[in-house]
Parts: sequence; structure tokens; C-alpha cells
Amino acid sequence: MTASKRVLRNVSVGLVLDLLRNEGPTSQASIARRTGLSPATVNNVIQLLRKEGVADFEWINGREALVTLISTKGVMMSVMVSADFIHGAVFNFEKQERHDLFVSPDDLLDKQHNPESLAAFIEKLAGLADVTVSALAGLSVSIQAPIDKKTGMIAVWSAGRMPGWKDVAIREQLESLLNINVHVDNDANLATYAEWTWGAGRGVDCFLYLSCSRQIGSGLIIDGKIHNGSNGMAGELGHLVIDKAGPVCFCGSRGCLTTLISERAILRVLDGSENVKSSLPEVIASANSGDAACQRVLYEAGHNIGQALANTAKIVAPGIIAIGGELGNAWQYIKDSLRVATEENNLDNVSPGIQFVQGMLMKDAVLLGGIASLLSQAGQGISDLPEWMTHDAAERSTFQPLI
Repeated sequence: MTASKRVLRNVSVGLVLDLLRNEGPTSQASIARRTGLSPATVNNVIQLLRKEGVADFEWINGREALVTLISTKGVMMSVMVSADFIHGAVFNFEKQERHDLFVSPDDLLDKQHNPESLAAFIEKLAGLADVTVSALAGLSVSIQAPIDKKTGMIAVWSAGRMPGWKDVAIREQLESLLNINVHVDNDANLATYAEWTWGAGRGVDCFLYLSCSRQIGSGLIIDGKIHNGSNGMAGELGHLVIDKAGPVCFCGSRGCLTTLISERAILRVLDGSENVKSSLPEVIASANSGDAACQRVLYEAGHNIGQALANTAKIVAPGIIAIGGELGNAWQYIKDSLRVATEENNLDNVSPGIQFVQGMLMKDAVLLGGIASLLSQAGQGISDLPEWMTHDAAERSTFQPLI
């Protein structure tokens, strides 16, 4: 094969893979129409992908079959690192098994939350899944903090929340400790990628995702790629100033969205009521039971979210905006006030047609986003998320200290 033919084949394969990742199962005729490739070229690409175990047919009648991406090879690990816990999962595509491990900082080796303790966690999780770290086909690590792409470190203004990671070039340090390539990204970016790949934003050219839990994170997909900006910190909606007279945020500003709708902020508002709560899930459960105070704070949270999203949407104009994280589970309480806020900001006239939806992947979004990124980097993908990959993390996690 000549060099020019190899280039053309690689381009054709890339076009077909991108379409199948974005659109899900698709007929060969539709692939040809959407990519502009000839039917014969599409057929050759599909046969090549089938031979490599990346794609297969799913017959829908005697004459037409849908082409779907599959992954039947390798073992991949996705790990989420926050200030409060580390949660990781191993996905064995050959055995169709998922193994989870969850620990708090007090359970970590020497009680230290740093690259060394994370490396020990990864070794432990690999052992639980009966694999070695060196045998992994991919390792993704998400950090619950903004990462400066130029330095590979947590942004200076956020590093105080995770002191063991301050001034650490995360990817380089982990690769040195584990002797394996590591994909590192912000947790919100990976959650966004998962929702775009398999969830609420599937098939949308421009997709905005907001995760609201203990912290506030967001990510933006433009033309099928995470938009990082010049330094990797694009899309920090949690630090949009909503109330200039509001509480001081850890970023140094006042009245950031984080100070108004994070778990801590919502619990702080409820301190003045007679029904003090200890967690955001408890607030939502009480609202479901008719607690008027909890319903009120959730409604107000939705309005604050709407203020932030209205301003952002006027600039970005995404097709879909999804709300995930713990607060996504309160969708029935936040959706109306969210819409009220966008109407107050005249969003429908400036950028009509934007859909606001509830996230679909919730707690699994970050870990699955890591796997989606690894599959994409490996030239693979999964058109439809199989059930074995989506079991509730709390039911499948192994809770034990690293000793």
C-alpha cells in the first residue's frame, strides 16, 4: 500500500469512527451519506474495524444492519481524586466485569493524600481486579480541581484544597511512579465527555454540562472535543460571580456560583431553619417528603444556576445544557426556577432553541468519562453503554483501607 493510500484509509477510518461515537449505531448507507465516503469505502472500513474487534453489525431486518462500536479487548482503569475521597473502577472488556474501590483520606497509606498514596490505591485496585498496573490498556485519572494545561499542575488559587498535590506535575509524577502512560484531566471535563458520549448530550455539536454536588464543575464540548481554552481552565462556571455581596469563595471572589449552590452553601442556608440537614442527598430526600424549607432552597439553587447559564449560553449557544451531580437528582425542584432565570435574562430571544435537561449518568459520569477518553485515544469506542459498565458504584465498591 502506498503512503497516500494509507493516509486516505486512516482519514476514512477516522471519519467512520467519529460518526459512530457521536451518533451511535448507524447503517452503512447512512454512514456513507453523512461522511461523504463511497459505499465501497465504507464497507472496507467496516470490515477492517470488525477484523480489529472494534465494530460489529446489529441486524434490524433481513436487508439492513446497523454498525455499532464495541470494545472486547483489554482492561482499563478510571480513577477520580477529590479532596474528600478517591474512587476508582477497573473495566474488564473481555470478561465484562467492573471492580470498584472507594477510600477516604483517613484510609490512605500514611494518611497522606498525594501522588504516592494514589499510586498505592491504583496498585490495590488492580490487584482486586486480578490484573497488574502494567497490563492495563489505559489509565485515566480525574482531579476535582482545575488543572493548568501548561504546567500540568492544579491551579494555584485552588491548590489549597488539596495540599498534597500542590506544585505537582500530576501526569509526569504518576507516570514516574507507575511506569505507565496516564491520562489526566479535570473531573468536570470527563463527566462532560461521558454525558456527550453516552448521555444527555449525545450527538450534539455544542454541549454544556454543569455538575453540582459538594463542588461545582462544568465542561464544554465544541465540535466533538472538550474546549480547554488557552490554559485548560475554560468553562469554570462555578466561579462566575452571581452576587457581588455574597460569601467569599476559595478562589478569592465574592458570590461565585459555588458559594450559592454547592452542598455546603445549601446546607448553610438551611442552618437558619428548624430542619438542619447534613448532606445534599438528605435535603433532596426531605424535599421529596414535603419539607417546604428544602424545596425552597432547591428552587433558589435552580434560579442561581439559571443566572449563570443564561449569561454563558449567550456567548456559547450550546444545543443542550445538562445538569448533573447530586443536584441533578433534584431536577423537579430546580427546572422551573432555572427556566424563570433564563427568561429574566432574555435568553430565548438572544439564543433560542437551547434545551435544558437532567444529566443521565450522575454518579458514574466522571469514571465513565475517563473510559470514554481512553477508548477514543485508542481508536475504539462503544456505541451503546452496556449494563455491566453502569452498575451503581455504591453497590459495587469495595470499602477497605490501604495497609
